[in-house]
Amino acid sequence: MAEEKFTDNLLRAIYAQLHFQSGLLAAREMYGKSYFSLGVTEKMTLDQMVFGTIASNYQSITAEGLASHKSKEPIGFRVPSKPKT
Repeated sequence: MAEEKFTDNLLRAIYAQLHFQSGLLAAREMYGKSYFSLGVTEKMTLDQMVFGTIASNYQSITAEGLASHKSKEPIGFRVPSKPKT
């Protein structure tokens, strides 16, 4: 972060505000009370739901952009080639 630009910081601030606002609105819609009056488990559930919704919307909008990023190594469990004796 040696060369931070004003536009990058502005976009970060806008994103943070929109993310926070969506959490407040979702709390009001899901539980009928303020985000700050929710319990710990309710807040965790709400935060995961908001983050998941934002991530899925981002992925659906930029599907072709994300499709070009492939992992160089296989993902998952590897089949052993030879048992060691």
